[in-house]
Amino acid sequence: MKSLIIKGIQKYVEETNAKGFVIGISGGKDSTIVAKLLVEAIGKDKVLGVMMPNGEQCDIEDSKRVCELLGISSKIVNIKDTYNSLIESIESFNNYRWESTLITDKSKTNIPPRLRMTTLYAIAQSIGYRVAGTGNKSERYVGWFTKHGDGGFDYNPIAPLCCTQVVRLGDELELPYDLVHKTPSDGLTGKSDEDNLGFTYEQLDNYILDGTSGDKEIDKKIENLHNLSKHKLGGGYTSAMEIGHMNDYKVDYYLPWIDEFTEEEKKYNWSIYLDKGVIVRNPNICDFISSFDEPVTVFVKDLID
Repeated sequence: MKSLIIKGIQKYVEETNAKGFVIGISGGKDSTIVAKLLVEAIGKDKVLGVMMPNGEQCDIEDSKRVCELLGISSKIVNIKDTYNSLIESIESFNNYRWESTLITDKSKTNIPPRLRMTTLYAIAQSIGYRVAGTGNKSERYVGWFTKHGDGGFDYNPIAPLCCTQVVRLGDELELPYDLVHKTPSDGLTGKSDEDNLGFTYEQLDNYILDGTSGDKEIDKKIENLHNLSKHKLGGGYTSAMEIGHMNDYKVDYYLPWIDEFTEEEKKYNWSIYLDKGVIVRNPNICDFISSFDEPVTVFVKDLID
């Protein structure tokens, strides 16, 4: 798996003339693993890690440790003042319809990820780098990311992998056990991801890969979250979609690392879960272009064969 993903990163860099990558380092497993993959693919001198605490971050030492471990340059940008200033500015707004605009607690939790993405793109554009994504397929399936926040990126090498697969990849990369197996949390609510979601990542991954978590009530909860978060998938909706009779949640996936399968790797039955209306486009394989009216699992081996 590691060699396959590294080849994909290298191909992307070559095709887009990227000078390197900027990546937000949270201290969690996903950003740690993606940073390691980037270093393996293009070298530590072309990777910049950015830590973006919102005031105090209790585990920022983990973030610093990741940067030191990988030998990458790093920068700390504290977004607290910007966060406070933005909220104050919005809530002080008033006109004839609203005396004030009070931001909900839920909305406030999504402001920091959007400020962080703005920060990453400001840095990346200034130095000719690309922004690396760090979200996995499990999070995406249930909408456990911020739209236009951590859901924004130029290239995400772990996007096709479920959470449990990402952990196995981290072990394959021989990263420290405590970083790879660190309890996932959003850093926003003070609770773990699993506490917030109401089920484990193992149950979620079983549902995605096998069609059931093993618990019917959990299955319903997962599917409900998936349906509620469809607005986050595929960017904004435009009238062109309606005019062209296209599905509301069309996503166009290009998975360059599939093109690099060796004969040995082709023997494995890799699977990709596709949402309703997804188009998969890998012209270097066999011009496989298709869309699906319902969610479906496509096996990569079938795409190649």
